[in-house]
Order: sequence, then C-alpha cells, then structure tokens
Amino acid sequence: MGPFEALVQPLGAAWAGALLVGVLAFRRKAWLAGFTSFGLAGALWLVGGTPMSALLLARLERPYDRMHPVNLPVAEAVVVLSGDIRFSGRELLWFSTGSSFERTLSGLEILRQGKARSLVVGGAPFQWQGGPRAEGELLASWIRAWRLPAGDLVRLPACRDTREEAVAIGELVRKRGWRRVILVSSASHLARGAAACRKEGVEVIPVGCDFAGLDALDRPQRWWVVPRSEGLLRFERWLHEELGEVWYWWRGWI
Repeated sequence: MGPFEALVQPLGAAWAGALLVGVLAFRRKAWLAGFTSFGLAGALWLVGGTPMSALLLARLERPYDRMHPVNLPVAEAVVVLSGDIRFSGRELLWFSTGSSFERTLSGLEILRQGKARSLVVGGAPFQWQGGPRAEGELLASWIRAWRLPAGDLVRLPACRDTREEAVAIGELVRKRGWRRVILVSSASHLARGAAACRKEGVEVIPVGCDFAGLDALDRPQRWWVVPRSEGLLRFERWLHEELGEVWYWWRGWI
C-alpha cells in the first residue's frame, strides 16, 4: 500500500486532516487549536506509523511464542476459546471468520497430533429464526460436515464473554472428571483466559496463536510516513486486554 492509498483510509485521512487543521490554526495564530491538532496527528502517527502498537501487543504474546504441538504434554481435551467466528445469515457456512480463526485451526491440529481425545468449542449467543442459538453449534456443524479429526466433539453453551466461558469450562471439566486441558486462544488474550479458567479450578496448558504483534515485528517495514489502520487495530487489541485484565482482577474473576 502506497502513501496515497493510506491517505484514503480512515486513520490516514484523520491524520492528514489534523495536520491541515493545525497548519491553518497556526496561520491564524490560534495556538491552542494548532498545538491540539498537531498533538492529535502525532498520537495517530505514533499508533499507526510506528512499531509501538506491535511492541505493546508482542509483550502479551511473547510468553506463548513457538509452542509446537509436538512438545505439548497429553491432556484430556483441547478447549478452544470462542471469538474466532461470527454468525452470518448470508454466508454459505452461516458464519464469517476473522484473523482469530487460527484458534479453531490450532485446536484441530493439536488434536490431530494426538495430544487429546476431545475437542471443546464455544461461541457467543445469537438470534436465528426467532430463537436463541450458540455460535459453537455452527462451528461444530462445520467440523462434522468436513469430517475433521475432532475426536469427542463437545459444545459449550452460549457465552457472552471469557468469564462466562471459564465458568462453563470449569463445570464441564468437573462433570467429565478431566485432570487438565489444553487451552487455545489468541496469544494476546491467553493470559487472561487461562487465569479465568484457573480461578474456576481448571488446570490448563495454554497454547497461543494469532500472533498479530510478533508477526508485525517480523516484517521488514515497521515505519510509515502516513499512519495505517493495522496499527490502530493492534493498539485496540492491546488496550482491550490491559483494561480487561484490570476489570477481571477487580471483579475477582482472575
């Protein structure tokens, strides 16, 4: 993506607009408005034009870097935290995927490597044909339809957040008499997810995927004149986890 293409993105356009407003303000000797506009432009560039957001996110991901399934101990089940699909009534599979779909793919690969006999999937609630459903149903149906190696496939009830999911996982583990499970999630989210499960008495082996921060740092180009939206997305993910950890700690959920 060239500088012109970046300028027509929302973040690039906002950055250019802030610079323009700052220049006009200084020409009219409106110093406060000028400094405010340049400060906003600087903040947007710091987030989207530098490796700062990747460095922040990589700090959360690094503890789970390069964990290959071959080196994992055997567990009773692989539990994939939800958030990698979203219900869509227009898609052929009835769901759309994002970058975190690696969660499901990683869980299936761990199972294929023989590290567990059960796969546990979940998902958020959604409304369909007048009734409540769970996104985990869609994922389980896709796995069965493609005859993927899922072993004993278990669906969690619909959960609105990681806290509800951890409670459901705890109930399932106690019901099945499992000793420990392999927990799969985006690496940046894994610390909070694993802590929430441990709070419910579940012994977890955390395995990360979806390394958005570390992968960005591996690319040769880390600096841009015009800020890009990818940096803003990484910053939003980092901030979500940092604030989420504080919220969970304050509520006593981790």
